[in-house]
Amino acid sequence: MAAPLSAPTDPKRPRPRPSASRVLHLGLPPGALASRILTVGDPARAALLASHLTPRPQDKGRLFIHSSSRGFTTYTGLFLSTPISIISFGMGSQMIDFLVRESRDVAPPGPIVIISYGSAGGLKRDVEVGTCVIIEKSYNVTRNSDHWTNGSGTPYNISLPVPANPKLSLHLLQQVKLSSPCVLGESATTCSFYSSQARTDGNFDDKNGGLISQIQKTCTPTSMEMESFHLLDLARSTRAPNKIASASAVVVVANRVTGEVVEGRKLAEVEGRVGIALLRAVCGVDLGEVWEGEDLNDGESDESV
Repeated sequence: MAAPLSAPTDPKRPRPRPSASRVLHLGLPPGALASRILTVGDPARAALLASHLTPRPQDKGRLFIHSSSRGFTTYTGLFLSTPISIISFGMGSQMIDFLVRESRDVAPPGPIVIISYGSAGGLKRDVEVGTCVIIEKSYNVTRNSDHWTNGSGTPYNISLPVPANPKLSLHLLQQVKLSSPCVLGESATTCSFYSSQARTDGNFDDKNGGLISQIQKTCTPTSMEMESFHLLDLARSTRAPNKIASASAVVVVANRVTGEVVEGRKLAEVEGRVGIALLRAVCGVDLGEVWEGEDLNDGESDESV
């Protein structure tokens, strides 16, 4: 049985990592991940992106691939001669929590980058389906269970925003715009695909008829999805020297304002172009520059190929 994450003995030092055991949910040993990580929800999208990687020298001619019993599939290889890992995780905040914490535990010491790449609903009329949105900050929209228990508060809570790493977000925007329509925007990250995204179901009393309006009065989101807030929130909580720089990119597949839905062939083309652009962007990141001005103590964690 995999060992649990070990507790740090000193907040100023890297978290101790088991020398031989694997982390519980990703199922990975130390050394399996690169310092640059691209995460996707869909296993098929991960496999497509991984088809552009070549093996690391230490993997003896075969791309590193591991599928865990908890739904995570990890690929590690080289893109443009730079080590990178691609991880598929499914959906939702709990899976992001496992991914971020356990990736940090087995990735090389020092700063790392985690980029999320997914799909989203659009919340602005003028942002067409097929557009990539680089999320500069995200709000968390959660179901308030106390409202159903005793009537207190509103049915849904909307948090204050959490920002992405600004230099990383700008870098992604510049790279993706070279091949695809791309904008900066805010995101509403929700706890459910159904209730907190204002999808109605006669079988449930979700009290979400006015939720989209409530969200738009509180903030100005371009998109709605289920992971960005949690990635950005965890990344900002990491301690030096093992900081995480994070950003998020989504492709709008359905516009909740206009009702427009992207056609399947167009979606596949856009996802492919954006995916390649993100691979180039992540592998082009200078791990020191994204944290310029901050004390990282031990400096950057680039692996030698």
